[in-house]
Amino acid sequence: EDIKRLKRYEEDEAGAIMQTELFSAHLDERIGEAVKRLKKMKEEEDLDNVHQVFIIDQFNMLIGVIMLEDLITFDFEKKFRDYFDKTHKMIQTVKGSDTIDEVVRIFSDYDLVVLPVVDGHGVLVGRITSDDIYDIMEEQATDQIYKMAGVDDETEEDKDIKSITKKRGIWLGVNLITAILASLVIGFFDETIQKYVALAILMPIVASMGGNAGTQSLTIMVRQIALGEMSWSEAKDSIRQEIVVSFLNGLVFALLMGMIAFFWFHDERLGIVIALAMVLNLLAAGFFGALIPLGLRRIGTDPAVASSVLLTTVTDVLGFFAFLGLAKIILI
Repeated sequence: EDIKRLKRYEEDEAGAIMQTELFSAHLDERIGEAVKRLKKMKEEEDLDNVHQVFIIDQFNMLIGVIMLEDLITFDFEKKFRDYFDKTHKMIQTVKGSDTIDEVVRIFSDYDLVVLPVVDGHGVLVGRITSDDIYDIMEEQATDQIYKMAGVDDETEEDKDIKSITKKRGIWLGVNLITAILASLVIGFFDETIQKYVALAILMPIVASMGGNAGTQSLTIMVRQIALGEMSWSEAKDSIRQEIVVSFLNGLVFALLMGMIAFFWFHDERLGIVIALAMVLNLLAAGFFGALIPLGLRRIGTDPAVASSVLLTTVTDVLGFFAFLGLAKIILI
């Protein structure tokens, strides 16, 4: 019967991963009788990982939860009803038809050990433990890492050299195109670089700082999207936060790099150029690092798949354009 119940759910629904073995007690049951039942279940190894008693009414609807550490302090001759209103602990629930992503979000937000599962009428049908959900969270995290690197986890696990080469090659090809775009920007300023060779020495610093700052914002945003749906208000707050953080970091490292460039090349104008470029590039990196995943999600594309390639293009192109453009204005 339990197997049939679990098979009713899709593989991405909470009901598919729930455990039907749990410890519940009726509101009018004597506490001593419930404890005896629990002891027997433990002795017969019918149940493990028990931390609480799920309290149900005559219709098996979940009313609340009593922790075992509270239960052992009760008078065993009394009923749960005598203590319930004073000591019970209401917790978050999910329906069997809710998505696993929603379950992951609830566990993350509320730091739960167990999450009861109810049907559409509030009847207790199972539970999901932290052990169950952490395995899924680990799988999702691994999948996100693979996607951000432009590889497919299933293909990698198959050890098929041809398939692996093809999958990786597609994204390497996309990356080649974006790298050419960045090179074209540099080509527009070839005369500037020839007249001021120090620019070629400092260019990798600008690109590296922008790329890393963008990756930080990108990682935070992709994680938030993966944990659950974001409202437009939450998205705006996240973008605003990433812009502010990137701008503040830009000011700090602009000052630092400006001083380094000045003492390195003995040219205060070069220090000003790289300082301004650093602020602009980190600001753009934070903005686009947050915006690109949201834009991809809006058009129905997995943000973890294409975000990193697009972000690299944006930070490199804008970073080089800002740095070399400012150099042409200020130095030449």
